[in-house]
Amino acid sequence: MASKISDPPRPLPTATTRTPAAKAPQPSETNKVKTPDLKWNKDCFEPGNAQPLPLPKPPVSLPLPLPKPPSQLPTDPKPLPTDPQLPTDPKPLPTDPKPLPLPEPGPVEPTPEPKPEPSITDSDPMTHIAYLASDELQGRDSPSAGLDAASAYVQAHVEKYGLVGPNSNNAENPFQQKFDVFSFVGKPETSATGDAGEHDHAAHKEFGHQLFQEGFYLEDGMPRETLEMLNKKYESTMKAEGQPLAPARSGDLRSVEELRALATASGQAVNTMALLPGTGPHKDEVIVVMAHLDHVGTDRRGNVHNGADDNASGSAVLMAAVPELAEAQKRGELDRSILFIWTGAEEKGLVGSQYFVDHPIPGLSTEQISGVVNVDMVGRWDDQRLSVVDTDRRGQANYFRDVVDQANAQLADPFDRINRDINVYRDRQDGAVFGRKGEDVLFLFEGLSNPKGGGDLIPEYHEPEDDIDLILRDNGGEKPRRVKDLMVNVIELAANRTTAKE
Repeated sequence: MASKISDPPRPLPTATTRTPAAKAPQPSETNKVKTPDLKWNKDCFEPGNAQPLPLPKPPVSLPLPLPKPPSQLPTDPKPLPTDPQLPTDPKPLPTDPKPLPLPEPGPVEPTPEPKPEPSITDSDPMTHIAYLASDELQGRDSPSAGLDAASAYVQAHVEKYGLVGPNSNNAENPFQQKFDVFSFVGKPETSATGDAGEHDHAAHKEFGHQLFQEGFYLEDGMPRETLEMLNKKYESTMKAEGQPLAPARSGDLRSVEELRALATASGQAVNTMALLPGTGPHKDEVIVVMAHLDHVGTDRRGNVHNGADDNASGSAVLMAAVPELAEAQKRGELDRSILFIWTGAEEKGLVGSQYFVDHPIPGLSTEQISGVVNVDMVGRWDDQRLSVVDTDRRGQANYFRDVVDQANAQLADPFDRINRDINVYRDRQDGAVFGRKGEDVLFLFEGLSNPKGGGDLIPEYHEPEDDIDLILRDNGGEKPRRVKDLMVNVIELAANRTTAKE
């Protein structure tokens, strides 16, 4: 396994102060997809005080002599004189000239494709939030066509900047890792009046999910540890619903086949991933940078839960960091590799992250991971504070504590407050599944109301009102931009850190 918390770090490398990234034009304060105005190119000019230029006068036509009528023309005109210098009987031109020999074709040099320059709009999280949180994606449920569209959008972005799909297990698309989603819970019941009930997630007033809280994956050959968790989940679910248990056919665990018969399948979800290879001696190690791409879809009343803060904001921060980190890699400034993961089915219970840990990518197993950064809900409130979790399961600070402080100091306008009082959420976010494997995890989060730390979740948590206009109202989009700048600093420091063993 790559260097963990037990390795006391040497002083972190210093870097120049990061200036705030250039802003793209802010997106419209509505999520609705508008039809573009096609009248912009019509000849419409604003009236002004300037006098019109005089039109040019037409040219004056001189009178020409009229031709004589036919009766006045000579009846026997003399033949025109011939030029004695011209031949009277010229030789005919050849009708079938021989073609000139063409040069032999040589090898055609391929025209190199120009590498894209970092785009201001690509580097602005608000650009990506505007799309990911649009009604077009219908809340990005797991599984859904909206989540698939979001995955395709992310993939097109990372491919543009030269990142590679690392999942060689999926030859069809190495940028994706697909898994089936199941549940032990039956269909939600309507109220006694016959009206549709509230959204399935409306009761979640506490941030995050426990593992497999509302869904899970099932697959032949899955780790026994995960199968044990699913057996316990089945038993607790049946007990809560007052239903009898189906006993295991043999032994103390129900098999994958037995659990599949007891569960309800909802479809296939996807993890989207991309690798930015390192260029130094530790390029075989990876820093995992992740955010969940999914949200909760639509409710039974047809309301779209766009999830602008939860978690289009974190997903967009990752996307906006790609151009800058790709440039750093071209300059040879990233020792370790960077693995980006946009997980699916986080809202079902950290399903996508657990599937990734149980099915590591060839060459990118937990042994190669030397740090994990998870970003969730970083769009709201003011832009001068941020909450983090940088401790292990024993509550001890990991190496990211010093990294965050130094990364913040490198900003041209550092965050005023880095709050570290949300350890209660350590196990309710995607990074927790890596923490259970002994990885050092940093969790960047801002969903609480108290500027000095703690407080309540945003009132719009898992509600249809979680839209981009509230991010613009709170901070004009500066919060996601500043989190992106901080995260880039964190990744560069983590990718280039040295340990006591070196």
